[in-house]
Amino acid sequence: MSVVDQAIGRYPDVRRLLEVHERILNIQKGVREDSHKGTSVNWSNRTEITNLQRKAIAMRRPIASFIDFSIFDTVSLRITAKRLITLLVEQGFDRKEMEKLAEGIECRQRTISELAAGALGERIECLEEVSSRWGISPKILLLIADILIQPCLEAISLNVDPSFLEKWGQAECPVCGRRPIIAWLKSRKRYLACTLCGAEYAVDLFLCINCGNVDPTGLKFLAPDDKPEFRVDFCEKCRHYVKVIDRDRLKTPIPRGLEDIITLDLDLIAKNAGLKRLYFV
Repeated sequence: MSVVDQAIGRYPDVRRLLEVHERILNIQKGVREDSHKGTSVNWSNRTEITNLQRKAIAMRRPIASFIDFSIFDTVSLRITAKRLITLLVEQGFDRKEMEKLAEGIECRQRTISELAAGALGERIECLEEVSSRWGISPKILLLIADILIQPCLEAISLNVDPSFLEKWGQAECPVCGRRPIIAWLKSRKRYLACTLCGAEYAVDLFLCINCGNVDPTGLKFLAPDDKPEFRVDFCEKCRHYVKVIDRDRLKTPIPRGLEDIITLDLDLIAKNAGLKRLYFV
């Protein structure tokens, strides 16, 4: 039984989302099993990651901003993208929009490269160009692009030095540059958990992940009465929130990568309080 199957049995309220997540993992399977992770780089060789890590430390910018999108295998990503588009149509995404994108990916090799470049964060204009060309929301394009390059980013995250993650200190992920929606508490320390690349890295207990507010008087939290291991941290200044899991109080381990889905009820608490969720774009 897979980790997702076990989670489905334990958290039946979010069964549908977990099933979709498992299908995405199956779509990514070919790329995940390849040591190159859909690129021209063998990520089992730590030399490349060490070089990227050194640049990230020197420039205080995430590793993804130093990755050239040309390393991605467009043939491999195109196959994955077409399967993903089929899944999105089944999940209710606009069929005509998805068919347009599938046509663009099939006929124009540049389109798939633009998606990869946009997901790396420094070339967001690429997603805007594809959005304008095919009439598809940039957020949908980023969702697709993230799924395409996720195996590569995860491979990097698994192989960076632990000290790099511990000393990073910034709100955005040191690997992919996203601002995570999930935080862990352990031994009075707070760690952000990136659901895209899987990196977990230390940040200040009193820091708004969205606007950078460090005034403790403006940083509040909401907690469900029946689940003391969970809470919502939010900033009164910008009204954004992150979902927090206290590992010291957690009774049942939460599988890595499934935290956002399993804590869906915290999003409802935040929404009812008029708070805004952090998104990648």
